[in-house]
Amino acid sequence: MDAVAVDLAPLQRSAGIRDIVAYERITKTPLHRRFVFLLVVVLLFAAAMLAGLWFLGRTDILAVAPILAVFVIGYTLLAAVGFVWFAVGLSRRVKIAAFAWQNGWAYADRLEHTRRPGAPFTRVLRGQERAVVAGDDPRMPFELGIHHSLSRGQEGATVQRPFAFIELPLPSSVPHIVLANRRRSIVPTLGLGRGAARMELEGEFAKVFRLIVPEGYQTDALYVFTPDLMARVLDLGRGAEIELVSDRLYVYLPGSTRFDRPATMSAALVLAEEFHRRFAARTELYRDDAAGEIAARAGVSVGLRGQRLGGHGISVLAVAGTVGVVLLSAGVTALTLFGGDFFTSLLGGP
Repeated sequence: MDAVAVDLAPLQRSAGIRDIVAYERITKTPLHRRFVFLLVVVLLFAAAMLAGLWFLGRTDILAVAPILAVFVIGYTLLAAVGFVWFAVGLSRRVKIAAFAWQNGWAYADRLEHTRRPGAPFTRVLRGQERAVVAGDDPRMPFELGIHHSLSRGQEGATVQRPFAFIELPLPSSVPHIVLANRRRSIVPTLGLGRGAARMELEGEFAKVFRLIVPEGYQTDALYVFTPDLMARVLDLGRGAEIELVSDRLYVYLPGSTRFDRPATMSAALVLAEEFHRRFAARTELYRDDAAGEIAARAGVSVGLRGQRLGGHGISVLAVAGTVGVVLLSAGVTALTLFGGDFFTSLLGGP
């Protein structure tokens, strides 16, 4: 089968203002989020701050309270830095969109409330995906993008670091298998797979990955991850984490992954093409012998025990934040109850 021809030229050019304006029009970006609108707002804000600073300089207020000048200049610089950060991210998405459209693929600037079966997607109450590219070529059907957690109030416990992902379809459902990276944790796996088997592998593969599978499905995992396939996983995905769940394969990469760079996008597509081909060959005929005769007649290829690893994974960031809030609350409570006596004794009072 011939390899998929990919035109990387749009990623090799910088995005100009005309490209950005056209992109925002095509993606129907709301007015209050558009580049020109925000640029005008920042310029007006900077002008107002400088005018205020000039007015304060003509009075004696700055001589009495020079800290005001620091606040004015600081807020102006903060607004400028925030706009530059926004503009850089926008220009990168413009390049990715141009690349997708050039190759006849679908593109979405922002997706919310997606229902992907991967563990890091299901544990987040509210998530948002940016710069999502989807190709439907049967030789390489894929979706890729950057996932961000969003939270309000009680949802903060599900926040996790942003991560990049590549989603590939599988021809058949398989047991839930996670390849957690020992050297670089990308998605939360703490608490994932309670009561599951953590298989000890051999050679270099065991140094890089930790294989988590439902108890009783160790042989099935080895049926999928043959030595030659594991070798290619090491070659192409050494810095990634991998998950097989239902009829989907996910490759997770750090949130800082730059898909707008030609070399990064090319490597991601090579990985997508080869992983799709190799994993499809290993899973196409998979059937779970433990699923039972009734499940087999119903077309269910994986038994209930093998469909999901226990737990959802706990974000270390969320744990640290929760512990910080608890400690802060305890400190405030202690200070409220005993603070008076403490300060009295500290100052040597009666």
